Order: sequence, then structure tokens, then C-alpha cells
Amino acid sequence: MTEYRNSHTIRFGHFYKRRFMRLMPAYLLAMGLGLMALPNGQYVWTNLLYINNLFPANTHFMPWTWSLAIEEQFYFLFPLLLLWVMRHRSPVRLLGVAAVAFLGSLLIRYLIIHYHELSLPICWYENSCEGFFDVIDAIYVKPWARFGSFLPGIFAAYFHVFYGEQLRVVFHRYRRLVGLLTLVSLITVLFVLSVPVNNQQAYFSQFWGTLYYVGYRNLFTVAVGVILLATLYCNVGLSGFLATCLSSRILYPVGQLAYSTYLFHPFVIGGIYTGIFQMAPQLPTIQKIALATVIGVPMSLMVAGLVYLFVERPFMNMRGRQRQVSQSLVES
Repeated sequence: MTEYRNSHTIRFGHFYKRRFMRLMPAYLLAMGLGLMALPNGQYVWTNLLYINNLFPANTHFMPWTWSLAIEEQFYFLFPLLLLWVMRHRSPVRLLGVAAVAFLGSLLIRYLIIHYHELSLPICWYENSCEGFFDVIDAIYVKPWARFGSFLPGIFAAYFHVFYGEQLRVVFHRYRRLVGLLTLVSLITVLFVLSVPVNNQQAYFSQFWGTLYYVGYRNLFTVAVGVILLATLYCNVGLSGFLATCLSSRILYPVGQLAYSTYLFHPFVIGGIYTGIFQMAPQLPTIQKIALATVIGVPMSLMVAGLVYLFVERPFMNMRGRQRQVSQSLVES
């Protein structure tokens, strides 16, 4: 969006190349490790093309990377959509398109839930309940069931890039209302996270269960979008406190290591859990999981740090050097 605001165009080749250089080196390393340690290696090509989430769940290689596939599918289509939207830009039209798309995403989720007879509680863990693969294949990892969650972020980014100063004035003028909206949004986030949708002993009526199942992801992302804008443009009260917390320097290394941690933590924690199971099979499962987590989290961060320093960062620096070379050639 910033590139379009500054130049009224999008360099698609440059954009996709930067995404490739940012994600693929560490991903290739993880896939190489996965080929030695995980099943379904014959489907590694679906990961290379970022389409693994479109295949049946029982064929997934590195199954946790479904979210990376959805992210890249979004990044592939979004610049094209952005270019079209910006050339037909008017706030009223954009609001109308966003509203229709948002409501459409809810309708799609409802139709999927109704057609596949899905209900709460959700079976999210393989072998712990019936219907795990049904949930994964029908709704959990599919882009058409999740695109509504991207819309609040897109809209928040749009206002941030194109109407930042106006937002700052409005948010300061109505800071009490912004504080109230921030509080409501924070409560909404905590509420969505607190509902035990994967507790197989919990009871949900069909009406409320379906209503929640249809809308909870969209509701969550709307609330997060409000919080992000409030912390960016209203530095008093609750939003100011949240802005201070979110901008803490302590979180910077966590953010830098997030991608490598995402890729490699299942290998680390899974390996530790397997070792604990072999050395202390008499321990209850919950203790094995707790011990693997306590040991695995810092070890995952250590592994992620090494990958970041020796794989991610060099390729990210390479992007910068290529940009400098291109600029120098133009100037000469």
C-alpha cells in the first residue's frame, strides 16, 4: 500500500521476489529436515508451491505450515486486488466492497458448517476425538473459509497508510470513545480465546454453537484491528498503555525469531517429547507434555536464533544489497 501511495503502481516482480527471499531459505531448510523426520514426504512439492492446505489433511507434509500457505496465497492475490481497488478508489465504494466481502465470508462459513454438519466442540487434535480430519479438510485450513479474517487487517492497513493524520486527529478528539472501543475489543479478544471450543466435554446449543462457529474468527480479527489502530493513533489511557506494552524492546527479538520458531519448534518439542517418552514412559501424558514444553520452548528459540542469524538474515541483507545496486545503476 505504501508503494502504491508513493508511486501509484506496484512492482509485482519486486514484491514477489522479496517475499521469496524472506520466506523460502528457512522454509527449504525446514523441509529438508522434515524429509528426514516426517511422513508424507512425497507431498513436499505442495509445500514448495504453498498449496499444501488445498490437499486432504491426511496427506499434509509439515502439517502446521497450512497457515504459511494461506498467508502466501493471500500475498499472491492481494497486490492484484489492491491495484484494482486503488484505481477505483472512493471511501464509500471501498466500504461497500469490504462490507459485502465480510458478510460473504460469514455466509460461506455458515454454508460449510451446515453442509458438513459441523458443530461445537471442535475436534482439533488428531486421535483425541472423532472428526479431526473432517474439520481440517472442510473449514480449518481452507482459504475460502478464512479470507474474512484478513479483511479487518486490510482495512486497518488502508486507513493507516492513506488516512494516518486524519485518524490521529479523530482518535485524539474522541479519545474517550476510542478508550471504550479499545476496552470492548480487548474483552472481545479475551472472550473468544476463553470459549472452550475444543473441550469435548463442553455443551453448546445448536444455535449459539453455530453462531459462534460462523463468526468467532471474524469477530476476533475486527477486535484486533481496532486495538492496533487505537494503539497507533491514541497514546492515552488504555490504548496508550497497550501501545507501550506492544512496543517494548523485550518483544523485538521475539518478533525477529517468530518465523524460524514457527518453522522449527515442532521438530524440537516433538523430538524432546519422544525422548521423554522413551526414557520415562511411566510419566502421565500431561507431565510429558509439560516437561517437553518447558525444555522445548527455550531450545526452540535457540534453534530459531541460529537459523535467523545464518539463514534468514543473510538473505534479507541480500535483498537490501540488490536494491542498492539497482539504485546505483539507475543513478549512473
